[in-house]
Amino acid sequence: MNVKRKLAASSVWTVTASVFNNVSTMVVFIALARLLTPAQFGIVAFASVFIEFSRILVGAGIPDALIQRPDWDRDVSSTAFWTNIVIGVAIAAILCFVVAPLAGVYYDQTFGYVLAALSALLLIEGASTVHTAKLRREFRHKIIARRSMSSNVIGGVIGVTLAYWGWGVWAMVISRLFASGMSSLLLWRSSGFRPRFHFSFAEYRQFGQFSSHQLGSQLLANGNSQVTALLIGSFLGPAAIAQYRVGSRALNMLVSLVITPLQSASMSAFSRVHENNRQIGPAYLRVTRACALLTCPVFFGMAATAPDIVRLVFGPKWHEGGLIMIALALVVGPATLNYFQGPALSAAGRTGLTFWATLIGFIGNLLVALCTISFGPIAVAAGHTVRAHITTPLSLRFVAKGIGVSPWRAITNIAPPYLCGAIMAIAVTTLRLFVLDDFPPLGRFLLCVTAGGIVYLVALLVFARKFTMANLQELQPLLPRAIGRHVARFTPSPSKR
Repeated sequence: MNVKRKLAASSVWTVTASVFNNVSTMVVFIALARLLTPAQFGIVAFASVFIEFSRILVGAGIPDALIQRPDWDRDVSSTAFWTNIVIGVAIAAILCFVVAPLAGVYYDQTFGYVLAALSALLLIEGASTVHTAKLRREFRHKIIARRSMSSNVIGGVIGVTLAYWGWGVWAMVISRLFASGMSSLLLWRSSGFRPRFHFSFAEYRQFGQFSSHQLGSQLLANGNSQVTALLIGSFLGPAAIAQYRVGSRALNMLVSLVITPLQSASMSAFSRVHENNRQIGPAYLRVTRACALLTCPVFFGMAATAPDIVRLVFGPKWHEGGLIMIALALVVGPATLNYFQGPALSAAGRTGLTFWATLIGFIGNLLVALCTISFGPIAVAAGHTVRAHITTPLSLRFVAKGIGVSPWRAITNIAPPYLCGAIMAIAVTTLRLFVLDDFPPLGRFLLCVTAGGIVYLVALLVFARKFTMANLQELQPLLPRAIGRHVARFTPSPSKR
């Protein structure tokens, strides 16, 4: 099986897992939102900021370093495993015995207890990091998908049950710990990798330089996504961060459904392409182009219908979260380009460029958040989107240096679906505000989704017909045979062009 088909198969399983996990997690999230208070949600959300940042430190960029290597070496992998374990123990100890007690005294006592309990996640996940890397490297995403789906369902059921019984914030904590532990155990059984009691500094240096650059980039990328939540939680309190989490929750689910699966599988695919002919640039353009066809209508549609979505799902008390969702969804263009920037540069061995590109985004987000925090979470979300559009052309210069794709080429590569998605968003917003304003929220939402889909398809055929046909023809071999035959009827063969 060639790299393209391996990528397609891996993406199918990763997308399947993402769809299932995000839908099941969203169901759990909604149930918990109706059983718990916004303050309880905010406490766990704020603690998760510290945990997510620490998880990057535990991984230390090692998984991508192992995936990028031409061959799998058990001794090198064992060295990587024990590196993850030592880092995990150290960081968990700091969070549990230093940060949590201080937070309990100066911020909130319950928050301190929650942070200490969640620090166990670092030990659990650190013990399976290398196992996951091995499965990803071998395109065995099917195994990862099945394990994550089963653990998330069981963990979610436990969380909702405990919340119903009145466990409060601890329902969410126990749910996360159980799901992570179950997933790690299943990955150990499935990967076939058993670490030796072996560590070598020479072997660590083989992947240390790569992983150190990757670690810096991942820390900054996490900082980009978490700095707003950190400042909101610190200055505006748990209730405000709860509103921000509700506003970003559905958007993050869409990122997990649409972008993250391709991002995960593209790292392996870019690495194999680099080994064969070093032509990562064309592969990067194909992936971002195909992704934009889906992300642009989905994100712009989310922005156009966000108030109805939040009202229907979470209730009118989360109205502020709907406005936050509008602001964040408009980041679709920069997000589509930047999410694949890291995998492409890492596969090319240019992790240093990834670090500097991510640093620009982090500094921009930090400055914007500091300037807008006093105006509330809505202003912070809007500032984040504006910053992304301003700094993306600059970060794409690193892509040009690393894989030979100019900023203009990268931007124009996704311009047709972006502009058609924007047309759709304007049409749907106009319809919702001036035609369907008196309709019930559910009916208005369904009509807007239907109208948006029609407008987007018509816009593609009218303004980007050549672009659409070319992409359909490229995707045709990867589609199921029945669908591929129908696509072939509308796409000319190369000999007829």
